[in-house]
Amino acid sequence: MPGPEHSRGFTLIEVVVAMAIVAVGMLAVFRTIGDTAANVEYLRDRTLAGWIADNRITELRLSGEFPAVDETRGELEFAGRRWHWSATVAKTPVDGLRRIDVRVRRDGDPEDSALATLAGFVGAAATATGPATLSWAGTEGET
Repeated sequence: MPGPEHSRGFTLIEVVVAMAIVAVGMLAVFRTIGDTAANVEYLRDRTLAGWIADNRITELRLSGEFPAVDETRGELEFAGRRWHWSATVAKTPVDGLRRIDVRVRRDGDPEDSALATLAGFVGAAATATGPATLSWAGTEGET
């Protein structure tokens, strides 16, 4: 009969240490997965906020009116979530050109925060009396 010096296998201490090492490794993997999911959500929200800001600037450009210098605010539902935006229209050194700064945040975010900030410009055709809006409508019969 072989003695203890010839026994094969792991002791209980070795098994416990191995399990502890595996547990620490698994915790690190789960934390990495959680961080990645949070980053994906943040990047998705930043992308949506950028689209909202771009849409707001496009709406102002396509309105057909030269925007007044002021600040407007609004909220909307987009992609199943509530968003808040603010648009600031400012004069530029160029007559007939206005700068539009749009800031977008999620509902519940602090008012001074923004997930996306976008700047755009809108211009008007110059006339002898000052800026005038452009008419893009064609006449009937034109092709």
